[in-house]
Amino acid sequence: MATPHSVPRAARIGPWLALCAALVLGAVAIHGLTYGLTAWTLDQRREVRIADHALRLPAIDVRNQHGQLQRLFGAGPHMTPGAAPDAAPVGAAPKLYIVDFIYTRCPTVCRALGAEFAQLARRIDADPMDSRIGLVSLSFDPRDTVRDLLGYANTYGARAPVWQVAAAVSPDAMSSLLHQADVIAIPDGMGGFEHNGGLHVVDGQGSVLAVYALDDFEQAYAFALAHLAHLAHARGSRP
Repeated sequence: MATPHSVPRAARIGPWLALCAALVLGAVAIHGLTYGLTAWTLDQRREVRIADHALRLPAIDVRNQHGQLQRLFGAGPHMTPGAAPDAAPVGAAPKLYIVDFIYTRCPTVCRALGAEFAQLARRIDADPMDSRIGLVSLSFDPRDTVRDLLGYANTYGARAPVWQVAAAVSPDAMSSLLHQADVIAIPDGMGGFEHNGGLHVVDGQGSVLAVYALDDFEQAYAFALAHLAHLAHARGSRP
């Protein structure tokens, strides 16, 4: 009569240990991605990161619609050190930026954003704080050339330095910025992109202070003005 072979205990529990380890690692990952199970959507995650002062746009080298080389969202000079002669003049960076993410071939959302930013640019021109707020339309499409940026700028009357239409010098740097900002841009297979974004109110060092829906440009501008007034009051109240 045949006797069944006994399976070693270690062999029996090995798969269960592996499964438990995978579950633990998955739980840790979910806990981290959802900020302690408090954010289950990308918008909620951004809100939590903003509240924790953890959402930041890293410094990035870009060329604007005139081919001028600049560094955005970095402390110190507004121009990349060692920049070429066509670089923008050295000057104080804006205290705040309102940033949107575009690609110049976009036939829908980006066109609406251009019209909204055109209204904001006119308000900034008429406001005594005009030099303290900068508008940035940042392209995530590596195909966008300076000519493409200038075409977009001309369509909506974007004038530097009030309104910079810019693209990253390095596509990898742009990908890193999008990842850190929780902005998703996925090729749609038809030459365009499916993307989120919103209007980001960002300080000169890249900290994101607020994100507004694309059609809430007036609220974004009001928030920027209120934040500048708060900063001015805080400086004036110091002994």
